[in-house]
Amino acid sequence: MFKQDPIQQFQINLQYLTQIERQRRDPAKKLKKLVDNASLKTHGASERDDPEWKFFDTARLHVSGGDGGSGCVAFRREKGEPRGGPSGGRGGRGGTVLLECDEGINTLAPLRNKVHVRARKGRNGLGKNKNGIQGKSIRVKVPPGTLVKDLKTQKIAGELREHGEQLIVARGGRGGRGNAAFKTPTRTAPKIAEHGEPGAKRWLSIELRLLADVGFLGKPNAGKSTLLSAASAARPKIANYPFTTIVPNLGVCDIGEEGAGLVLCDIPGLIEGASGGAGLGPAFLRHVQRCKVLLHVVDGTSEDPIEDFKVINNELMQYDKFLSQKPQVVVLNKIDVSEVKEKEDEIISELKEVAGHTRVLSISAATTERVKELMGRLKKFAAAQPETELPPAPEIDLSIAAFDHDSDDFEIQSDPAYPGQWRVKGEYIEQVARITHWEYPEAVERFGRQLEAIGIATELQRRGAQDGDLVMVDKYDFEFSPGMTNPYIPYELLGDDPIFGEPDKSEEEEEEELPWRPFTDGGYLDVDKGELVGFNEADGWELLDDDTFDDFDENDFIYEDDEVWMSN
Repeated sequence: MFKQDPIQQFQINLQYLTQIERQRRDPAKKLKKLVDNASLKTHGASERDDPEWKFFDTARLHVSGGDGGSGCVAFRREKGEPRGGPSGGRGGRGGTVLLECDEGINTLAPLRNKVHVRARKGRNGLGKNKNGIQGKSIRVKVPPGTLVKDLKTQKIAGELREHGEQLIVARGGRGGRGNAAFKTPTRTAPKIAEHGEPGAKRWLSIELRLLADVGFLGKPNAGKSTLLSAASAARPKIANYPFTTIVPNLGVCDIGEEGAGLVLCDIPGLIEGASGGAGLGPAFLRHVQRCKVLLHVVDGTSEDPIEDFKVINNELMQYDKFLSQKPQVVVLNKIDVSEVKEKEDEIISELKEVAGHTRVLSISAATTERVKELMGRLKKFAAAQPETELPPAPEIDLSIAAFDHDSDDFEIQSDPAYPGQWRVKGEYIEQVARITHWEYPEAVERFGRQLEAIGIATELQRRGAQDGDLVMVDKYDFEFSPGMTNPYIPYELLGDDPIFGEPDKSEEEEEEELPWRPFTDGGYLDVDKGELVGFNEADGWELLDDDTFDDFDENDFIYEDDEVWMSN
């Protein structure tokens, strides 16, 4: 094997270290390295600050309300206070998750960074009637125009439009009651408490629909972004290629008194087949559903401007009929081009005929020709439009707790493949089972009485449930025993209770005889079975026959000072 000389290896290492030190001390190379690092940092910062990478209009959020604190079983024990009674406090309510509208936000990016939102749980109750502290609620900031849906059912829960508006999406559970709350004139010392109610948990689907007065529509590269930059202070990305705009852009037109305060929304261009998912436009059409007026920008340099207009309207009809019925203003753009200028009158007349109205105007967004006139007319036209809303959609109230449901709303399920097993489902009864403190026999009895009061036990008997059948409520299983005390104890707790854990003794088993003890050592407490008279037996009654007392003389039992009672 080849073995390298140590001296030679040392010289190679020394040359390498010397070269590195020279490069480090070279000012020209050091300056070049600093410039390169600065350019990299600047490029990275520009990418991070690019609004196209920050805009998010959809998000999924998992919200969890805080669990309520458990109640306490305690009794007052103080000097001079005999039989002080129950003093267990109730638990605190869990925190609630709310969505709050904030006009300073225009994207759902913060919700993408934190998907799970959990509120604080309430503290448990204590003795001396001390209630637990409530959990802290959490408010999540969202931009105006946020639409909230339940992810599982896709039902609309609400929409946030105004600044400061709030929507409850996950209510915290209420605190469990302590034994002081169960005190009655007939039950002065109850040993019963409740667990805290679990907080609501669900997935939400959140969409952002920008609020604007006028929404821009048109084919890609029709000049929509140029028009937005000419009419407002917005600076969208503008280039001479299709799909330059990949995210919606907002701008406020403030060009004089006529067009002050007009909010404009520019979305990516639409192409044929957009209603089926082609292109970028369908993903952002929701942003113009809240607009009062649609501004249809037609590219005058297109091969067939009239056909482009028809294609866009057809895609709107297939995407949403309500959106296609919104009032439109048609604009022929790029009249600064000589070819378009020559055919301007002909194209305008054809657009009026196809559109069915006379709200058609020719402009040049690049040279701002007639842009101010267009904004003034749009302002007056938008102000004259009534406040339009979307058609009513099925809604769901996310602020309703489980105990707000009707107690009679339950369902009993059974499977013929598993005879003798019954599943009871219902928001109210399942929540009752969750807060029941199964370690306390009185709480178990109360759960049984609730099943009777709601009518579940009667319904089980009507459907053929037999004594000993398995009944399941949420994650708790027990045997069905109608008319008995404490029949609703889960299996996992039966072994912990010595009363229910020990097997019953058979009646045929003989009891173990106690050893004989002298009378002075406590034998007088023992029962001698041999000396007992069996009055249930025929031969036992011979001692009471009259022949046994034939030689009885009453005078033998009368003494000198005795008083004899005689009947008159």
